Amino acid sequence: MRSRTPLRPAALLACLLVLAGGPALAESDAERAERLNDEAKAIRDAADARFAAEEPLCYERFQVNRCIRQAKDARLDEIRRARKLEAEARRLELAERQRRAAELGAQPGAAPIVPSAPTPDPQPVEADPAQEAQRQQREADAAQRQAEAAEARTQKDAERDARRAEAEAAAAERAEKAARDRARYEEKIREREAEKR
Repeated sequence: MRSRTPLRPAALLACLLVLAGGPALAESDAERAERLNDEAKAIRDAADARFAAEEPLCYERFQVNRCIRQAKDARLDEIRRARKLEAEARRLELAERQRRAAELGAQPGAAPIVPSAPTPDPQPVEADPAQEAQRQQREADAAQRQAEAAEARTQKDAERDARRAEAEAAAAERAEKAARDRARYEEKIREREAEKR
């Protein structure tokens, strides 16, 4: 059987301070939260760097999409781990803030911490006549621009319709001329056939 050696006084004191949350040797919630946030940032940065390095290599493989999906999944697992650390850090920061608030409220002569009352609705602001005139002028200018744009569209539509009508008339005239030419050509063919008989 092994004999147990008694704890040294310094080690015993350190253990007691850690268990009691002593400020001398144990880290505070704020320090631990900062350390967890730094660790989470390092994990995120490493996951992003690893993904950036792995993704181009996937394009050299046979199953490109599978490789990219696996790299993304690995990155997501690391980011989830970092999120857990960040959540723990936020919980510690909240506990530290609550502890400080409790200390401030418990000090003798300190005013009790009472949430402030909601602010009343502000008085309505009267419009400045110059600004109102500018707003009306802007609205009038916008309406005029819209009217001009509508007129320009109407004019373009009318011009397009006129060109289409001219093109249709020209096409009808060409078709009529082609029909007359065909009829004349067929008449000449009939006359020649009649002369041959």
